[in-house]
This record gives sequence, structure tokens and C-alpha cells, in this order.
Amino acid sequence: MVLVAVALLVFGLSGNAAAGERQAEIVQLVGGLDEDELIVFEPEDPRYTVTVFTDVNCPYCREFHQQIDDYLLWDIRIRYAAFPVIGNAFEQMEAVWCSDDRQDAITRAKLGGTEVKAEGCPNPVADHLAIAREHRFLGTPTIITPKGQIRYGLVPAAELADMLEAEVAR
Repeated sequence: MVLVAVALLVFGLSGNAAAGERQAEIVQLVGGLDEDELIVFEPEDPRYTVTVFTDVNCPYCREFHQQIDDYLLWDIRIRYAAFPVIGNAFEQMEAVWCSDDRQDAITRAKLGGTEVKAEGCPNPVADHLAIAREHRFLGTPTIITPKGQIRYGLVPAAELADMLEAEVAR
């Protein structure tokens, strides 16, 4: 229990007021991300949207992406932002963002494929990484809900849909 309290203090999450402020800040942050600088997978009629800070080399991120169709079946729109922390992920993710077809490129990269970096391509990878570090995201994938809740790791589609439905009901 002491470790939890220390962790909450260290990460600025102690008390309901502080947690609420952090969630509001996260909502503003995510809402301010330029949609053109994200990789978006969306169902025909989305009910929910989450932003996922992801790494192409993260095993849990890869598993999350392998289940992308499940999230879409649950009407969850996935907006990927870059959070490259494992191995050569930074270079790989720059290559993904510089691809003509980002959805295909991130899918191939998460299957272990490599991308050829486009020369001089402006991309948001460093900016996304700076956001993740500034807000002390603890791991990948980092899933952010519309109301600023943060979940780390793999969350199955049905569980994420339940979580989002509960958030809407509040």
C-alpha cells in the first residue's frame, strides 16, 4: 500500500482532484492532436474513439494490432500515435509515418517487416514521443479514452468496449 501511495505521489495522481486535473489535461492533449498526424483505423459507424500510443516493436502493441478487426467490430475507432521505445522503433515509426499508406505500413511493421525511410519526410514521431515522456506514460500500448482515462497494456476489445460504455454512462 505504501508503494502505491508513493507511486501516486511521484506520478502526480494522488487525490481525486489531482486525478481529475490530470484526466482533464489528458483530454485536452489528445483532443489537440492533429488527426492528419495519426494513423486511424475506424469502423463504418464508430461509437467510441480511443487514442493509442504505440510502438511497432512492443509485443503487446503487436498483439493489440493483430486484434484491430475486433476493436472495429465493437465500433471502436483507433487513433495511433507514436511512442517508440524498443530497439529501432523510432526509425521504423518514422518510416511508417512517411509511407504513402500508413495503415498498411504500420501493419507490416508490427508483423516484423521493415520500412525504408523516405528522405526528408516531415513526421510527428518525435513530437508524439515527447508528449508521452512529458506526461509520463509508463508503457506501451498506452490507451487513452475520451474522458482521459489511461490504460496500459493489452485490453481485449470487449473489455475496452465495456470500459468505454461505463465511461459514457458516468
